[in-house]
Amino acid sequence: MCGISGFFSYQNTCKTKKYYQAHKKIAHRGPDDEGFIFRNENNTFEFLSGDDTIEELKGYAHIVSKNSSSLLLGHRRLSIIDLTPLGHQPFVFENLYLVYNGEIFNYIELRDELIALGYDFNTNSDTEVFLKAYHCWGVESFNKFNGMWAAAIYDRDEDNIVLTRDRFGIKPLYYSIINNNLIFGSEIKFISSFFDKLESNQQMIYEYLRFNHIDHTKQTLFKDIYELEPSTFMIYSKENIKIKKYFELFDVESSKDIIERYLKESIKLRMRSDVEVGSLLSGGIDSSAILGIINKEKYISKFQTFSAVFYEEQFSEKMYIDEFVAENLDLKKHFIYPNIANFNEIIDELIYIQEEPFRSLAVFSQYEIYKYIKENTNVVVLLNGQGADEIFTGYTKFYYIYFLELLRTCKFKLFLNEIFSFKKNRSLSFMNILMQLIKTLISIFMPRKDKYKIFNGNFMPTKPFNKFRDLLKNNLYQNLTFSALREYLKYEDKNSMRFSLESRLPFLDYRLVLSIFSLSNQDKIRDGISKFTLRQILKNKIPQKTLDRKDKMGFVSPQEIWQRTILKDDLDLAFGDIKQNGLFGFINTKKLIDMYNSYQEGKDQDWAFIWRVYCLYKWKKVWNVI
Repeated sequence: MCGISGFFSYQNTCKTKKYYQAHKKIAHRGPDDEGFIFRNENNTFEFLSGDDTIEELKGYAHIVSKNSSSLLLGHRRLSIIDLTPLGHQPFVFENLYLVYNGEIFNYIELRDELIALGYDFNTNSDTEVFLKAYHCWGVESFNKFNGMWAAAIYDRDEDNIVLTRDRFGIKPLYYSIINNNLIFGSEIKFISSFFDKLESNQQMIYEYLRFNHIDHTKQTLFKDIYELEPSTFMIYSKENIKIKKYFELFDVESSKDIIERYLKESIKLRMRSDVEVGSLLSGGIDSSAILGIINKEKYISKFQTFSAVFYEEQFSEKMYIDEFVAENLDLKKHFIYPNIANFNEIIDELIYIQEEPFRSLAVFSQYEIYKYIKENTNVVVLLNGQGADEIFTGYTKFYYIYFLELLRTCKFKLFLNEIFSFKKNRSLSFMNILMQLIKTLISIFMPRKDKYKIFNGNFMPTKPFNKFRDLLKNNLYQNLTFSALREYLKYEDKNSMRFSLESRLPFLDYRLVLSIFSLSNQDKIRDGISKFTLRQILKNKIPQKTLDRKDKMGFVSPQEIWQRTILKDDLDLAFGDIKQNGLFGFINTKKLIDMYNSYQEGKDQDWAFIWRVYCLYKWKKVWNVI
């Protein structure tokens, strides 16, 4: 896991001092080493060092000793696999130059395949495998990788750059084209340094405030700064810019046994590391599944777990965690209590870390966990259950979408059986279920009503692509490709990398995702219970109490309570400033303040919308956006 940066132009050059100052802003992504590739005026290439380059390579000229270049590639290293200087980047093979962030977990198997094809290897790193795989198979290599990555490959013979990103967007990659210059990096911080002023993207702010959508298109909240979307690669050449998709979800042969095999293999692959590995543990099924399989398969003898717990009992999963750890004595548990009392001291830092507004204070809880791990342990790699809810129908909304699909396909007997089972499991009335079913139906087929009407101007929402007739399958597809998951993965990456930690997500092994995606609906939800197949796999692997859980807490925090107590003064100050000075010109200040007053008077309970406005206000201040 690392950080990358780059500048490439056919017409202009970039001052190395400016580039290096921007590059330093992503130093937290790789504290162990840094390096650069520099193209001279005579079209020769040179390795350069920086302040944090390892001692063995300090003989390279320092980057600021050069003047300017039309091609600069930068890298910050967090050493995970092959801790020797041989893992240094940029990495070069023949005509190809690589800077790469992430991990290719099947690098050993790919290396063996490449050796059989005649390739030699000088390191034990996945970086060398990445570049030689690309040399061998070109862009088809991306479909061979099982992992997470964001990479840039300069081809000296073709004089072009290829940018690529993993299938689900676990690793971030941003870019901008400024005055015919391609500028790209692992974080917006690097790219923003090349702008004289940062302007807001009004369309994306509209979608964030109204629909709680962010990270669902290539656009960011910064005008003219984009993210390379998951499953795509860009070829930037003198003639044109091509962005192509290399991976799509499709149906494959699937069964409980296949999924169990892939889940075990995925966890084992993601245990590959030359540094200590630990895991987050929430008390839910997903993170418990990872640890349960590690314990049963004896992948490792001793392990550390990290859990966010709260003094507010309705949000705490401590009893499930205690039971799990009691059954697995080789686990050393750590409980972290996020301290909201200090929130006003770190909110600006958190927004700077995340680079865009975020939907909830779950991001803060996650930040506190990674901060604790960095300050109190030697763990560098963390396993996490992220992604399981999106592929295994973990959210409550999936039940209602499934019920509607049963009605659409005239499976009335199964519909009634599922409704009765769901009612029994959740202790809900038929009226409550019916009302939610109607709301779900409306949300699928009709645009959401603009409740507050705070926007000046005509905005249209970005609509997700409907790929499947099956309502449940289509919604799962949208969760994986359009909303939810991409956003959560960004939070995960930015928070973990702030503390130079690597987060690995076993449920997002592409083979596992395809197999789960291909299951029938009844193998996903059965008898009013979600994650049916996963629960079958986990029998005798995790505590029965956890296995039987019907509630879905997710990565939560007592945010609604906090906003009306500890955070109220901060909210009052923010909305007071908005009342005085406005927020953005396309947002109606009076309507916004009326809405806030209604919330404080208890007439409006939409605390989540209040948070989004507050977070947007803070984002504007921190990033000095106009």
